[in-house]
Amino acid sequence: MTNTTEIVQFLMDFAPRSQPLSLRYFAALEIDADQVSKLVHQGWLRQLSEDAYLLRGDQPGVDGTIAYLRSYIPELHVGGRTALEWHRIVHNLRFRDRVDLWGSGSRDMPKWAVERLACSYYSHSLFDDGMKQGEGLKPLAWRHPHVLVSVPERAILEYVSVSLELDLIDGVRDLIGSLRNIRLNVLQALVDCCSRRDVVWGLKFLAEDEGLEWAMHLRA
Repeated sequence: MTNTTEIVQFLMDFAPRSQPLSLRYFAALEIDADQVSKLVHQGWLRQLSEDAYLLRGDQPGVDGTIAYLRSYIPELHVGGRTALEWHRIVHNLRFRDRVDLWGSGSRDMPKWAVERLACSYYSHSLFDDGMKQGEGLKPLAWRHPHVLVSVPERAILEYVSVSLELDLIDGVRDLIGSLRNIRLNVLQALVDCCSRRDVVWGLKFLAEDEGLEWAMHLRA
């Protein structure tokens, strides 16, 4: 596409809303960097950072921001406490919504993304090479299809791994006490691949202390 009016009309009709657009997105539409710069200069696009643009009047949403970041951060997903909140398992929400993100390797997130998500980013490895990539991650039917979220069984392992490091045992105990419907077979498969045995033993001990039946059968 070379005509500015044609480009703008196409973007207005088909570009995702609340999700920043990268230069790769424009390149796939045969819109080069010079044309993108021209659209910014004319006010049709707003540049958030070096490779993030939004249509005029649009704002980055939580899901759209995460979907955008997935292109840059391997294995990025919503995990830990946020995943449990999104699964509607945890109802005692934090004073300010935060998004707990997990991914592979240290990454510097764009300032606009950090401000929008009020996020915490964790990159420490929980699982060994025996677990296939993407295990225990799936999109939620009622949210963005490109945003992966930990299933509850993976999310609780992620949450425990962070909380043990921060010595937040009372909060972990309260949360674990609400996990009555954990799928033992799913949790066991994840536990078998978990390289952090302190996390596994911590989860099992606290869950047993809460009298949860699945904890009695979990092989740590």
